Amino acid sequence: MEPYWFRSSSHSCHSDTSGRPQFGLISMLRVVHGRRPVSVGRISLLAVALTGCGHAEEVLVPIAYSAPDTSIADLLVITTRKPSGNPATLYSGQRDKAFSLDEIKVSIPPDSHRKVGDVQWPKRLPPDPATDFATVEVSHLAPTQAAGSDWLARNLPKSRDVLVFVHGFNNRYEDAVYRFAQIAHDSKADAASRPT
Repeated sequence: MEPYWFRSSSHSCHSDTSGRPQFGLISMLRVVHGRRPVSVGRISLLAVALTGCGHAEEVLVPIAYSAPDTSIADLLVITTRKPSGNPATLYSGQRDKAFSLDEIKVSIPPDSHRKVGDVQWPKRLPPDPATDFATVEVSHLAPTQAAGSDWLARNLPKSRDVLVFVHGFNNRYEDAVYRFAQIAHDSKADAASRPT
């Protein structure tokens, strides 16, 4: 099956050092899936949603609790960003000489408590998984093909499809992770999920 590409018009909003909002384009999403019109159309609509300003930052510290009926998006994340040394952000906006590989699990509130197509950012920390997206696990993996292959062996569905998300410029790492968790969940794609 041929992969399908489309350009998203979704933006991420955050402030630069002057406090003015800055917007970054989430550039492309590659969908390899057996139901082309349903999957691509569904994801196209979801990717158009704007993320809101004014949410809590530094949301990547895992929480130890969950809520009934939440879903978990299990993501393999590859980045060339420099580690920040802060477990709440994981990576800075600076480039590193090598790439890093992480498995990040994000809890997503039940659809009855959220607007599908939006990231439900926590207003304060720690997040409430009944109403907010929440990081529940971060595992740093060896930056090797073998580690990526091991993750795929555990997460690849029978369809053998992979959903790949490439975020655009001027996005914080946590913005890209939570947006992709939202896309992977809301699309209901039968695919392993990998943002880069």
